[in-house]
Amino acid sequence: MPEHKNDDSTVGEVLAIMGRFFAFDPERFPYAGTTLVIKEMQNVSHSGNDGGTGLNVWDGAVLIARYLEKRPEIVMNKKVLELGAGCGLVGIAASKLGAKEVVMTDLQYALPLMRENVEQNKSSEDHQNISCQECDWFSPPTLNQLFQSSNDGKSEMYPDVIIVADCVWLYPLVAPLLRTLKAYSSNPSTTVLISYQQRGRDVHDSFWTGVHDMFDEVEDVDTEKTAGLAKPDVFHVLECRRRTIAKA
Repeated sequence: MPEHKNDDSTVGEVLAIMGRFFAFDPERFPYAGTTLVIKEMQNVSHSGNDGGTGLNVWDGAVLIARYLEKRPEIVMNKKVLELGAGCGLVGIAASKLGAKEVVMTDLQYALPLMRENVEQNKSSEDHQNISCQECDWFSPPTLNQLFQSSNDGKSEMYPDVIIVADCVWLYPLVAPLLRTLKAYSSNPSTTVLISYQQRGRDVHDSFWTGVHDMFDEVEDVDTEKTAGLAKPDVFHVLECRRRTIAKA
């Protein structure tokens, strides 16, 4: 991945995964007794700020999908919202684990591939419970807009679980991601699950501080102890919760 620049010089750059910590085969990803096919495409940045990373499956997505596979109760029978869903691996995985409803979100350019992967992995046993919606962190839609299919129009929607999988690497995106996360996680009934790979120090410090300021409880999960899932020290799985409804 290229280093962030404050101008538009990243436009048109091709972004590629240089190496993986976790095994991933887009043609065959064994998961929870089935096999997923998660197509990827070559990433090209669309602006100086978007990063253009939504067309690959990143390590943090594989990590959180495997973590959920070991702990399916986190998403089973729950309304799940994913931010920065990219190719759709984690949201599709949550659906396979029995989530009641899954709303996957990303920028517009990522949605066609995400929807293609949803269609590719549907089976007769699925409940058609996945939707793919646009969500720009600089101008995010409301939760009622995202959960249109289950919204009665009278009450405010709250997801049971919000997932953010490996979405932190460009400094200008930290603040809008945190603002969006704050708006969507204001209810104490919502659990926020974040997989996060440490990269630049400024990005790490800003995101780490923001998450700990936002939530009353932030658990840096020992995945090997709780799920038998080993990971390098640069990766974190955070489970975050509030104790009271957050003020706007």
